[in-house]
Formats: sequence, structure tokens, C-alpha cells
Amino acid sequence: MGRPKRVVPPAMILTLDFGGSGLKGIVQTVDGMPQALYMEPEVSLASLSSLQEKTESNLGRAYPENIAWVGAAGEYRAVGYLAASRYNANPGLSRKKYESAFYKILAAIWVAKEKLKLPDGGSVSLALLLPPGEFEDSQLLLPMLKAALPEFITPTGTMSCSLTSYECFPEGGGIYLNYCKQVGEAIKRSVVAVISVGYRNASVLVSRRGVVDKGRTTNLGMVRLVELVMERTSGLTAESLVGAIAAAGNDMSAKHFWKLTTSSTQAARQAEVNKIIEAISQSRLEYAIALTSWLAEVLPSREELDEVIICGGTADYLKQELNDCFRATPVVWHGGVEIPPLLNEQWLGSRLADVWGLSAYHAAKVRASYAGGKTARRQVKQEAVVQNG
Repeated sequence: MGRPKRVVPPAMILTLDFGGSGLKGIVQTVDGMPQALYMEPEVSLASLSSLQEKTESNLGRAYPENIAWVGAAGEYRAVGYLAASRYNANPGLSRKKYESAFYKILAAIWVAKEKLKLPDGGSVSLALLLPPGEFEDSQLLLPMLKAALPEFITPTGTMSCSLTSYECFPEGGGIYLNYCKQVGEAIKRSVVAVISVGYRNASVLVSRRGVVDKGRTTNLGMVRLVELVMERTSGLTAESLVGAIAAAGNDMSAKHFWKLTTSSTQAARQAEVNKIIEAISQSRLEYAIALTSWLAEVLPSREELDEVIICGGTADYLKQELNDCFRATPVVWHGGVEIPPLLNEQWLGSRLADVWGLSAYHAAKVRASYAGGKTARRQVKQEAVVQNG
């Protein structure tokens, strides 16, 4: 008998979370250290000549995530910061995520290749997070990716890539997998709900004795709060509002909202600030009631529910209201996931928890497929370095 054929691991392991406020990802090689990437949510149709004109002079000077664009089957799209800053694209929150996810995945693969300094050819193992309500759409992405990956256009030229594995998980799935690893067999004896509240949606997964349901999704993300504030004010944009609201948190002092004013006199600007603060206070109450009412409808009864896991950037903003909602049920914030310091350079914090949790599972699964004793030892050493920053 001849020697068994050597199996080559993928060039990169890529895990992506298509949040409404931005694409969050973790990329690594089988033996390398993980890196985080973030891209704005915008995607814009553009011509090849226009894209080349706007990016060629910036290659090597700008971060790849800020000049990302891709072309496939004769269609070209600017993605992320380039789409937002140079093509005035909007976040596309009304569209299903898979419709823009195709271009975001291609762009993220190119960005990851640039960050890892890999050659244009190679392979990728891909894991994705999608809202439970759009989870079935993941199968629509697979044939699109298989058709495009062998040859697609990027700022550095034609890129060729093959897909070694492809998995999709509902939002909250990374948090849940990490939690299962923490509690072990206890998950098979408990009823646990995972609540994810992001910028675009809120979603719920319920695990009954280790069996996870299909999940539920609603459009009650942070964007709904922003819409309520805009209904009560005038002349404000969603982008400026969400930044100010997030920065203020529970501190409703004028300093957080002064930059949103446009009046010419001090007194008029103060009046504008007062109106904004009042609008946010009223809207936050209305939004919290709508969200907690929806949760009451879709969650198991308090008598049945053993524990609640709450995650997402908007969940942090509503921490007080959500804790009040579950006074009788133990709450584990972000499933106990801790973000390694080396992954938090962009200060995404808990917004990385879901994708980091899934990345740990995804990378371990890929490594197990290729690991010998030497690779396994490298993995243990790497995990220790990651956790300690």
C-alpha cells in the first residue's frame, strides 16, 4: 500500500457575522494567530473603472477593509467604508442579509488575504452567522460562492479561491456553542434561551435539553429606537443619532448631543439638545416596552426557563431594562465570552462575542481535521497566547 494522500489545510479560516451596524469577522490560518476585521455595512453598485480610479493610488497605504471592492460575473460592488464614503451607499437594512452578504464575503476574503499576507490563490473554510429568520437563505449563498470563488476581481487583481468547508449558524449560535463548552453535560438538563439584540434585529434561540429550535427574529433592533427618536425630532440622521445614543448610554447629559445641533445661537442650540434628550428618553421607554413584550411572547414560561443568555451591542445599551425583565431568571451576559485584548483593537468589545465564540468552535473543528501531535501542541500554545492577549 502507498502512503495516504496528504491533506492540505485551508489557507485561511474565516468566521463572519453580518450585523446591521457592520460586518465583524475573525480570520486566522491553521497555525496562526486570529485577527479581527470590521467593515461598514454598506454595499454599492459601481463600475470597474470608477472603483479602480478611487482605490489604485491608495493600495498599500490604506487598510484593505477601507478600500474593498469586488467583481463577479460582470457585476462590481464597493463594500464597507468605500461604499459609504465614496458612493453614498446606505446600510440596506430593509434587504435580506444574504443579498449583500455574497459581495461582503468576497470582499472579506480579499481583506483577510491582505491582512494575513497570503498569495492570491488558496482555499478558505467559512462559517457564517445569520438571523434565525434568514437562516434558510444560507443555502442560496452556497452555489453563488462556488460559482464566484474560482475567479473574482479585487483591488489587487484577479483572485482565485476554493471553499473547503461552509457552515451557517443562527445569530447567537457562537455564544451558545461557547456556553455549551463551559457547562458541559448540564446543557442537556436545562432550558436555556439565547437573546441577541443588535442594530437591525432582535432574535431568540431556545435550547431545550440541548435541542435548539429554529429561532425567532424581529426587526426590533437599535434601528427601531433611532426611528422613534427621528419621529420626535427633525434634521437628524440615523448615523449621527446612533453614535450619540450609544456614546451617551445612561448618561443623558448635554455634552453627548451638542454636536447634533445646528442652530446659530447658544440658547437655540440648548433648546435643540433638550428636545433631543426628551425624545431619546421617551423613545427608549417605548422601544424597551416593545422589545420586552415581544420577548414575553416568544420565550418559554418563567417556570420552564432555567437560564437566559443575553448578547449584542444594543442589549448592552438596554442592560437595566433587560435585567429588570428577567428578575426571576438567572441571566448570563454574553454567555460568559471574554474577548481577548489582541482582538479588541477597534474597541468592538462585546459586539465580537458571537463571532469570536463561533470562530473558536470553527477553528477547532478545522484543526481537528488536519491536526497531528505537532499541530495540536501549537494550537494549545496559541490559545494560551490569545486568551492572555
